[in-house]
Amino acid sequence: TFEEKIFDKTLIIMSLLETYEQQFGITIAEITSKINQISRISDPDERQSAESQAERLFAEARETLEQLELETRSQPPSIRQKYSTRLQSYTAEQKKLENDFKQAKDFAQRQQQRDELFSSGADDNNYHAASEYRARLLDNTERLERTGRRMEEGLGSVYETERVGRDILADLASQRETLTRSRDKLKSTNQDLGSSSRILGGMMRRVVQNRALLLLILGVMLLVIGAVLYVALKPRTLHIGADSATPTTPTKLPVAPAPVP
Repeated sequence: TFEEKIFDKTLIIMSLLETYEQQFGITIAEITSKINQISRISDPDERQSAESQAERLFAEARETLEQLELETRSQPPSIRQKYSTRLQSYTAEQKKLENDFKQAKDFAQRQQQRDELFSSGADDNNYHAASEYRARLLDNTERLERTGRRMEEGLGSVYETERVGRDILADLASQRETLTRSRDKLKSTNQDLGSSSRILGGMMRRVVQNRALLLLILGVMLLVIGAVLYVALKPRTLHIGADSATPTTPTKLPVAPAPVP
């Protein structure tokens, strides 16, 4: 259905945005590790290699953020607003790491210069100051590591929240499909009930018609029976009446002859 296509497209978009976020998080973690290495590497060649790798990782992070920003601009307002806030946070984190990277490089260069001076006979006070500076830098790098871990934990919480949100959306979509099917079944049942009602109405009309026809036939039969009885009994009544109206003549008795004297 159309809703399912939109839901699938939304899942694909969310998966792509999550991929960009995961890639950015991995790159940021690698950058943090490289910054820590730069502050601890004493060999100039190794440090330069680590700096080059960090610069390459910064370029990858910027490219990932650009891709994420372009993809966010083409999303609906709700998704665009959420990821715009995240983009601001990611950009601020990247700028902070760039500043830390610059400080680490500067410190490494100064440390290299101090080491060269110490190797040529610098006094102990400068050496202790450099050691304290190195300790402060190590403390800063540890804070960077903790920040990176907190960021990874935050991203994990965000991913978990989004996963729960996707599960909720999937459940809502399933419930919506169930409600849609139930509504269709109710419509079909309503139509069946309407059809049954019409059939029952027709049957009732036919029963009434049949009853009226039966009463009519019964009335006609009674009329016919009455007429037959009337016709059958009327001639007998007339015959009996005629017989009673005819006068009867007295019967004459024979007279005996008189005797001869």
